Amino acid sequence: MAALFMWLVFILNVLKASCKIREVYLKQTTGQECQTLQIGGSWLSPSALECYMKCMFLYPDTCHSVVYNTDNQMCKPGSVAFGPLENVDTSIPVTGSNDMIFYTKQPIPPCDTNGNFALYDVCGTTACLYLSSSQAKYHDAISICNGMNSTIFLGNTLARFSVFWYVSLNYLNKNTWMGLTDLAVEDSFVWENGEPLSDQMARWIWRPGYPNKWSPHEDCVEARHADWPGIYGLNDEECFMEIWYMCEPFDAYFVK
Repeated sequence: MAALFMWLVFILNVLKASCKIREVYLKQTTGQECQTLQIGGSWLSPSALECYMKCMFLYPDTCHSVVYNTDNQMCKPGSVAFGPLENVDTSIPVTGSNDMIFYTKQPIPPCDTNGNFALYDVCGTTACLYLSSSQAKYHDAISICNGMNSTIFLGNTLARFSVFWYVSLNYLNKNTWMGLTDLAVEDSFVWENGEPLSDQMARWIWRPGYPNKWSPHEDCVEARHADWPGIYGLNDEECFMEIWYMCEPFDAYFVK
């Protein structure tokens, strides 16, 4: 009886959620465009939609995407979509497979696009960003952002980091500050909001072999697109260097 009740609840949730999915649109991409992290065991499902419905039922707080293969009907539940990011070797779908990733868009932050800010989307995660038109030292970049009621952009999750990497590469294509330093304690990198850089994120965002402390004053962090074209991963840099940056409004950043 309890099992029947749970099944009826599941069906009702599916019917409710299907309307929401049609509203927000279940986006289909490949592993060349987006990735996700698997959050549970795989199962067989007759369609991508039913695959996603069951994922939401099993993982209502963490399921934001699924990887589905129409050939073998295998379904894999996923977290927030991101990427593509080269260092995330545990991601799905596997490049070159017939797996497809399906994801829903995350909440769109408030953004005054009539000003200097614009919306940028990567794999369903949207950020409201101001892209600098000139170079600045790290602390000057923070002051400029603060003057626009914003903060230097933080890539403190895989989804947000993929937005940073995509925008800094494809829109600026210049060396770009990231809101991450070890100014307070040497070798202990902290996001500008005070959140420590996790070991997991550290594994995924640095260029292999970095941070390397080539000089004792390399306490700030950049994407080095101009000098390292085609190379993925962050570099530690001296904070007094003048490079480009991105700002995000405070009210947009605190939307979760």
